[in-house]
Amino acid sequence: METLYLDMIAAARTFIYIENQYFTAEKVGDALAARLAESDGPEIIVVLRQLSHGWLEELTMQTLRTRLIEKLRAADRHDRFRVFYPYIGGLKEGTCIDVHAKLMIVDDELVRIGSANLANRSMGLDTECDLTIAAEGRADIAQAIEALRCELLGEHLGCEPERVRDVVREKGSLRAAIDALQNDERTLEPLRDLAQASDAVMSVASVADPEKPVALSNLATLFGADVPARRGGPAWGKIATIVFSIAALAALWKLTPLAELLEANRVTQWARDFGSKWWAPLLTVLAYTPAAVTMFPRPLITLFAVVAFGPWLGFLYAMLGIELSAWLTFVAGKRLDREAVRRVAGAKLNDIIQVLRRRGLLAITALRLVPLAPFAVEGVVAGAVRVKLWHFMLGTAIGILPGTLTSTVFGDQLTAAMEDPSKVNYWLIGSALLLLASATWFVRRWLVSSASDLSRPDEVGGARAA
Repeated sequence: METLYLDMIAAARTFIYIENQYFTAEKVGDALAARLAESDGPEIIVVLRQLSHGWLEELTMQTLRTRLIEKLRAADRHDRFRVFYPYIGGLKEGTCIDVHAKLMIVDDELVRIGSANLANRSMGLDTECDLTIAAEGRADIAQAIEALRCELLGEHLGCEPERVRDVVREKGSLRAAIDALQNDERTLEPLRDLAQASDAVMSVASVADPEKPVALSNLATLFGADVPARRGGPAWGKIATIVFSIAALAALWKLTPLAELLEANRVTQWARDFGSKWWAPLLTVLAYTPAAVTMFPRPLITLFAVVAFGPWLGFLYAMLGIELSAWLTFVAGKRLDREAVRRVAGAKLNDIIQVLRRRGLLAITALRLVPLAPFAVEGVVAGAVRVKLWHFMLGTAIGILPGTLTSTVFGDQLTAAMEDPSKVNYWLIGSALLLLASATWFVRRWLVSSASDLSRPDEVGGARAA
């Protein structure tokens, strides 16, 4: 696929006419840029759709398209490059004429039509099928290719193919003919005002258009925090803050009634009095939703629930509450528009999207064990990118299980310590900590150890890996 594109571009003498759904293929872009740099190279006309299919595509393929177009415009020293989109007057705002073609015509000597987009995926990852016809000196074939080109341009420009043919021959240039035939009703409009993306967004967008299967190890860094490595000694500012906070709490404990108010038996009795109310379970379950939105620590609610209701009911209410809050954020994500999701997710949006779209149930489980973003943000993005609901709910349940069990054990042992310190089961506490640490370690290990298996071509699915 790629070699034929490059050979066709290299063979062009007068013009290259392209219609395509996407325009992101890097090596094809490099070849076009090289021809534009030539003093006597061909003119290049590209017809694309104006808008993307949804906000996710805008974040990925349209971002890459903008980068390639700007690169070609920078290389166009001799004013031979034009990018257009089909336009019809009266369309509603936010809609456009779709371009789904995959076509290239060179000098009316070569025509290529098929399934291959001008995207990196089509160059090596996806299975494609294109048909190419070469005139090879035969006038009848060259005339047929010219007729096809004129029919396509006539459709875009709202005029008869014969009119296009005559104006092209008169002007001696495709771009000059298009300029002469433009009108207000149905025409080809120059694609301008391309939104620029940051380098960070651009690097993440590139993951959406790979030339070959991506090894999972290359995505492992998505599960780590975006914190640059530091050199030198300890972080004295953080140490000072911790020391000051401990000293302040100690002073409050000694100099105020705080110690009396938070006396262990009193706190335990408050919790159990709360647990005896008929409405307490409902309120406990509902409390996890505002906690998720405000990023209030969920383990504290779980600890309180265990003290109030006992370990079994406390664990049950915690799981129900977390699942309810997850479902509500998922539903919110499905209903929010693109800009709202961007505001909620912030800088982590692209990272979460890539992980969710590629891994399904396993991704949800991993994200809950090793979060990329706050709990509510992950739920909103999962809903926005249409992750399967059962994948989301089951993955959330599995992912939060180790942490919730650990909080339950701590809550139960905390209650025991308040009543009788000799009842504390340190083996149980250690086992809970080991479970949580092992689950987290397993997720990180899985990202690396399974990389080679998941990146084999025969496991990508051959045709059009999603």
